Amino acid sequence: MFVVLPLLAAAATQRAQAAGPTITLLDTAKGVTQQAHNVWYVHAGGTINLTLYVTGVTDLWSWKVNVTWDNSMIQLTGNVNEGAFLSNNGASNTMFVEQPPTAGNIGELSDTLLVNSSVSGSGALAYIAFTPQSLNITTTIQISNIELLDTSGNQIATVAPVSTTYTIRLMGDVLGLNTVNMRDIAVVARSFGSTVGPPASANWNPACDLNYDGLVNMKDIALVARAFGTHYP
Repeated sequence: MFVVLPLLAAAATQRAQAAGPTITLLDTAKGVTQQAHNVWYVHAGGTINLTLYVTGVTDLWSWKVNVTWDNSMIQLTGNVNEGAFLSNNGASNTMFVEQPPTAGNIGELSDTLLVNSSVSGSGALAYIAFTPQSLNITTTIQISNIELLDTSGNQIATVAPVSTTYTIRLMGDVLGLNTVNMRDIAVVARSFGSTVGPPASANWNPACDLNYDGLVNMKDIALVARAFGTHYP
């Protein structure tokens, strides 16, 4: 027993190290991935604010990605902004590049330290906002051609492309009928008190977690109530 446990611990550590860095898209306000829910709620004319986030990277000197999306469903809102991870909370020693986007594509989004140093850990690489062109739609944003380079200019690890699918609805429209009424409030009420877990509550319904905090409570009911009577279009 005294031999096996250290060996098991070492194997688990090696597996964790082998996993390497990951890239995800997070909700900028809540810091959660949309995959934890099956609906992304916005107000009519509102935006989806996303953070390009790296986790578990070591000796990062430069990064580069390609961003693609369906421009008929969502459109880029303004410029992409630099995240604080590489720039070390606002330092001016980086070169942030957003290749002029075409409809549905940013060919190169990158950031490079202009000094011989690097950053390790996890943090925000960039902030991206999209405006839905309609509601009650399902669309996908893809992050591909991911390069994470160390101070020697070598690839740190091979990172698989990221494909994140969003079902976008009017705020409070739990049922996806383009209107908010008592039926939506009733659905949230039936899920009241549930949590995402793990393990998830028996009555957990991710569509009822309108503020993406992992539980369904009066805050979610209040969001539906405030949107009561609204519709799209």
